[in-house]
Amino acid sequence: MSKKFSALVVLAIMLTTFSMATTVVAYAQTGFDGRNTASAMYVWNDSDAETQWGIERIFNGVYDGYIPTADVDLAIVDTGIDLDHPDLMANIVWGYDAVRGRTADDGNGHGTHCAGIAGAIRNAMGVVGVYSNVDLYAIKVLGPSGSGTFTDIAEGVYAACKGPDGKEGTADDADVISMSLGGTSDSAELHNAIIHAYNMGIVIVAAAGNSGDGNPSTTEISYPAAYPEVIAVGATDMNDAIASFSNSGPYVEVAAPGVSIYSTYKGGIYKTLSGTSMACPHVAGLVALIIAVKGKMPVGTFSDTGTSTIRGYLHSTALDLGTSGWDASFGYGLIQASQLI
Repeated sequence: MSKKFSALVVLAIMLTTFSMATTVVAYAQTGFDGRNTASAMYVWNDSDAETQWGIERIFNGVYDGYIPTADVDLAIVDTGIDLDHPDLMANIVWGYDAVRGRTADDGNGHGTHCAGIAGAIRNAMGVVGVYSNVDLYAIKVLGPSGSGTFTDIAEGVYAACKGPDGKEGTADDADVISMSLGGTSDSAELHNAIIHAYNMGIVIVAAAGNSGDGNPSTTEISYPAAYPEVIAVGATDMNDAIASFSNSGPYVEVAAPGVSIYSTYKGGIYKTLSGTSMACPHVAGLVALIIAVKGKMPVGTFSDTGTSTIRGYLHSTALDLGTSGWDASFGYGLIQASQLI
């Protein structure tokens, strides 16, 4: 029997505990292509951008700069994405359904929320993602309830490795995989898929988990975040404190905003949710932006400190919070994007 995973913050009890669940109706601008040329300035004029404290925090209020147009493919491995959401549809270039083999459309809302954090379009409406020109892959591995099997999740990772053409080693292989999901049991099947993607040079980012007890000396394990090939992301609040629910442990690598995060949701609307699920796509979007600005770099390892690898770049540019240096709650610190602008 396949073991079960649950998307972090998807379950109703977690939404009640960790989410404001505020619903906002989007402006009715359908079919708008928000992509920009290489000379466009990174000035976010989206109507609700002022509500996105997380984006502002990692960019430190620096909004002027060039938006790169390099093709960077970011796979959201989750509950799917709302394929018709006006703030996402122009960036969604491919979908894959590992659950039923039908559609990658989101029946839950969790994957759509994560996709918006990483890559919502800059289009004078709604919200904007960390990298608004990214190519999004909607890879559904969790059903409408927000749960799924190791087998389906591993299949989704392998699908991301191949991209739309179904072949590995071509230009449309995913560059980044974002996984806002987790479970407490290890899985050789999933780990093998993660290792395969890592060996291909794909950057894998995962939520650290929402079972934290507020004590950094205790360890709460979540997979795939705990795998050494994965960048595990903890969640911070508006005061740069670690979120009360955020897992701690020796595998936590960096932290990102994850409390009261406003983003896209299924049905063309917007919601505010909390969880390490929301922190994860902030990092995945930043990784995509790093690749767009600096080009492909080696993924690197947990211990890297220089800027010659993706992981080293994240570590060396992070804002050190908590105990000086690496610690079990913040990892190397709060991610920072302003150096790229």
